[in-house]
Formats: sequence, structure tokens, C-alpha cells
Amino acid sequence: MKKQLTIFLFLLLCVGGNTALAQTKIGHVNTRTVVDTIPSRKKALKEIQEITKQSEAELIELDKQLQKAYNDYMGSKADKSATVNQYEESRIQKMQQNLQDRQQELDGNLQKMNAALNESTYKLVKDAVQTIASKKGLQYIIDQESALFAGGTDVTSEVIAEVLKLDVLTAK
Repeated sequence: MKKQLTIFLFLLLCVGGNTALAQTKIGHVNTRTVVDTIPSRKKALKEIQEITKQSEAELIELDKQLQKAYNDYMGSKADKSATVNQYEESRIQKMQQNLQDRQQELDGNLQKMNAALNESTYKLVKDAVQTIASKKGLQYIIDQESALFAGGTDVTSEVIAEVLKLDVLTAK
């Protein structure tokens, strides 16, 4: 009797679980495609690339100055007193430290800009996905690239349209 009751409960759970799953509406979206269409993101990426180029040029110039100072020092080291040589060595070490500090500062700034851009992009896409899920009555929207099976409704084009609309509103 206990065994039959257990089997009955198991079958009831299976049927009930399948019914609940059958009623779940699932959609999928290609997030990469959506992200690649955001105009403000494209603009920000171009700006970050420009800042990166400027940073690299600045660091190259500082490195050239350091190399010139070092070569000048090495060329005239024999003709100078120990005190002057010690001063020059100290100056070159300070230049090298300044170069390293500036490189870390620039790298940190670029990382912060990229993180802020990724955060705003994530929020924009998330808001668009939530809006489309509500409009279409979907319980889940899964990223197409991370899904093993992309069943359900493809809402990529609707999410793109919503992202573009939200992007314009946030740009104002």
C-alpha cells in the first residue's frame, strides 16, 4: 500500500510538473547582437579607443624622455663627479617611477570607463528585456549564446527596438 501511494505521488508530481513546464513561456535573445546595435555604446567605445591612443602616445613620449636622460647620463658619467652622478641617477629613477605611476593611473582610468560602460549597457539591455517579457507574457528570456537549446520565441528584434528607444531616452 505504501509503495503504491509513493508511486501515485511520484506520477502526480511528474504530470503536475510537466503541466507547469508546458505553461511556462520562454523566449530567447541574442544579447551580442543587441549590444552591438546600441548607438551610445558605439560612441563611447570610440571615445575610449581615442583616449587609449592618447594614453599610449603620452607613455611613449615619457619613455623617450627617460631613455634620452639615461643615454645622456651614461654618455657623460665618466666626466662628472660622484655627487652629480648620484643626483642624475636619482633623477632618472624618479622619472622611471613617474612613468610607472602614470601608466597605472591611465590603466585604472580606462578600466573604470569600461566598467561604467558595461554597467550602463547591462542596465539598458536588462530593462529592454524586462519590458519585452512583460509585453509578450514571457516568464523567461534566455541568452541564445548560453542556451543549450534555443526554443521558444526569438525576441531579439523586439529587444533591439526597445533598447534603441531606451538609449534615445537616456541620452537626453
